[in-house]
Amino acid sequence: MEGAKTQEELRAELIAKAAKDDVFRTKLVDDPKAAVKEALGLDLPEAVSVHVHEESAGTAHLVLPPSASLADAELEAITAGHSASGSIYSDPKYDHRHGDGPIHS
Repeated sequence: MEGAKTQEELRAELIAKAAKDDVFRTKLVDDPKAAVKEALGLDLPEAVSVHVHEESAGTAHLVLPPSASLADAELEAITAGHSASGSIYSDPKYDHRHGDGPIHS
Protein backbone atom coordinates (compact mmCIF):
# COMPACT_ATOMS: atom_id res chain seq x y z
CA MET A 1 0.00 0.00 0.00
CA GLU A 2 1.74 3.14 -1.24
CA GLY A 3 1.88 6.09 1.14
CA ALA A 4 0.92 4.04 4.20
CA LYS A 5 2.81 5.01 7.32
CA THR A 6 4.89 2.47 9.17
CA GLN A 7 4.14 1.49 12.74
CA GLU A 8 7.26 3.43 13.77
CA GLU A 9 5.96 6.59 12.07
CA LEU A 10 2.52 6.22 13.68
CA ARG A 11 4.13 5.64 17.07
CA ALA A 12 6.31 8.74 16.62
CA GLU A 13 3.22 10.85 15.82
CA LEU A 14 1.50 9.69 18.99
CA ILE A 15 4.58 10.36 21.12
CA ALA A 16 5.03 13.84 19.63
CA LYS A 17 1.38 14.75 20.20
CA ALA A 18 1.51 13.44 23.79
CA ALA A 19 4.66 15.48 24.44
CA LYS A 20 2.91 18.70 23.38
CA ASP A 21 -0.62 18.11 24.67
CA ASP A 22 -1.15 17.07 28.31
CA VAL A 23 -4.87 16.39 27.77
CA PHE A 24 -4.05 14.04 24.88
CA ARG A 25 -1.28 12.41 26.93
CA THR A 26 -3.75 11.62 29.71
CA LYS A 27 -6.24 10.24 27.19
CA LEU A 28 -3.52 8.12 25.58
CA VAL A 29 -2.71 6.56 28.97
CA ASP A 30 -6.34 6.18 30.08
CA ASP A 31 -8.00 5.14 26.78
CA PRO A 32 -5.33 4.31 24.17
CA LYS A 33 -7.70 3.10 21.44
CA ALA A 34 -9.79 6.28 21.61
CA ALA A 35 -6.62 8.39 21.58
CA VAL A 36 -5.25 6.51 18.55
CA LYS A 37 -8.55 7.06 16.72
CA GLU A 38 -8.53 10.77 17.64
CA ALA A 39 -4.93 11.40 16.62
CA LEU A 40 -4.51 9.07 13.67
CA GLY A 41 -8.05 8.26 12.56
CA LEU A 42 -7.40 4.54 12.99
CA ASP A 43 -10.00 2.11 14.31
CA LEU A 44 -7.98 -0.66 15.91
CA PRO A 45 -9.50 -4.14 15.71
CA GLU A 46 -11.27 -5.52 18.78
CA ALA A 47 -8.59 -8.24 19.06
CA VAL A 48 -5.82 -5.65 19.42
CA SER A 49 -4.98 -4.51 22.93
CA VAL A 50 -2.94 -1.32 23.46
CA HIS A 51 -1.01 -0.64 26.66
CA VAL A 52 0.66 2.74 27.22
CA HIS A 53 3.19 3.10 30.01
CA GLU A 54 4.83 6.25 31.29
CA GLU A 55 8.42 5.69 32.30
CA SER A 56 9.89 7.24 35.40
CA ALA A 57 13.35 7.31 36.93
CA GLY A 58 12.52 4.18 38.94
CA THR A 59 10.69 2.20 36.26
CA ALA A 60 11.86 0.56 33.06
CA HIS A 61 9.76 -1.39 30.55
CA LEU A 62 10.93 -4.37 28.55
CA VAL A 63 8.87 -5.26 25.49
CA LEU A 64 9.18 -8.80 24.23
CA PRO A 65 8.35 -9.78 20.65
CA PRO A 66 5.43 -12.15 20.07
CA SER A 67 6.02 -15.75 21.08
CA ALA A 68 7.33 -17.98 18.32
CA SER A 69 4.51 -20.37 19.20
CA LEU A 70 1.90 -18.06 17.68
CA ALA A 71 0.89 -19.07 14.18
CA ASP A 72 1.43 -16.60 11.34
CA ALA A 73 -2.34 -16.28 10.89
CA GLU A 74 -2.76 -15.43 14.58
CA LEU A 75 -0.06 -12.77 14.36
CA GLU A 76 -1.64 -11.32 11.22
CA ALA A 77 -5.02 -11.10 12.95
CA ILE A 78 -3.55 -9.52 16.07
CA THR A 79 -1.43 -6.93 14.28
CA ALA A 80 -3.88 -6.24 11.44
CA GLY A 81 -1.02 -6.48 8.98
CA HIS A 82 1.37 -4.18 10.87
CA SER A 83 4.70 -5.09 12.38
CA ALA A 84 4.31 -6.34 15.94
CA SER A 85 7.83 -5.40 17.03
CA GLY A 86 7.45 -2.63 19.54
CA SER A 87 5.08 -0.67 21.71
CA ILE A 88 3.74 2.83 21.87
CA TYR A 89 5.37 4.85 24.61
CA SER A 90 4.08 8.17 25.84
CA ASP A 91 7.53 9.42 26.88
CA PRO A 92 9.29 11.14 23.94
CA LYS A 93 12.71 10.48 25.55
CA TYR A 94 12.25 6.75 25.06
CA ASP A 95 14.10 5.47 22.04
CA HIS A 96 11.92 2.48 21.17
CA ARG A 97 13.84 1.82 17.95
CA HIS A 98 16.77 0.34 19.86
CA GLY A 99 15.03 -0.91 23.01
CA ASP A 100 17.78 0.57 25.16
CA GLY A 101 15.71 2.78 27.43
CA PRO A 102 15.62 6.51 27.94
CA ILE A 103 17.93 8.71 25.91
CA HIS A 104 20.25 10.82 28.01
CA SER A 105 21.65 13.99 26.45
